[in-house]
Amino acid sequence: MQNKWVVPLVMGVCLLAACSSKNVISTPQLSVKVLETIPQTSAPEWVNSTTEFWEAKGYYYYRGTAEGYTNLEAAKRAGAASARTNMAEQVKSTIRSEFARALESGNYDDTTGGYLKDVFFSTVDNLSVSGIVIQESYLQHLLETTGLQERMYYRAYVLARISVKDYNSVVQRAFSDTKAQTQANKSAKELVKETEARFWAEQNKNEE
Repeated sequence: MQNKWVVPLVMGVCLLAACSSKNVISTPQLSVKVLETIPQTSAPEWVNSTTEFWEAKGYYYYRGTAEGYTNLEAAKRAGAASARTNMAEQVKSTIRSEFARALESGNYDDTTGGYLKDVFFSTVDNLSVSGIVIQESYLQHLLETTGLQERMYYRAYVLARISVKDYNSVVQRAFSDTKAQTQANKSAKELVKETEARFWAEQNKNEE
């Protein structure tokens, strides 16, 4: 599957990522120094990635971040929670987007199409996303100086992943639940079948 679902990092996160490759960030108002890293190695490539959600070799990846914690374990837990939560939301967002693309590439009545989209989106929103795994973490112990004030805290970068197989399972559940909810609506029942076929045709084409 092509690497087409990537989300640009906001400028604030870009600034944080820059800190991972340099030991000191200094402006007239702010200085941030990396005291140590855990593990004690240079930052992995994914830490400095310009995207936070991508697909590679049968997996989708998401990089979560958390900072401001004075306790190392708390920083690790917060980073992992951020990565899991945002990975799940990104998966749902991607599924909704690809469904809308498949729906709009066909011919349909606006009323039926709007109804079907509402049902599918609501179904996706209420699904749980299983299979998310924390693959790796990278932490920095930072010293921040603002004027005469100093504070030390941790920043955690956490890499989460979900297999394409598990992603597809979420899609299958979304279509299954949608078909069950539209069973009594003949037009929507047929349209969801047609849209599902286009959805998977597009996924298979991207994997070639």
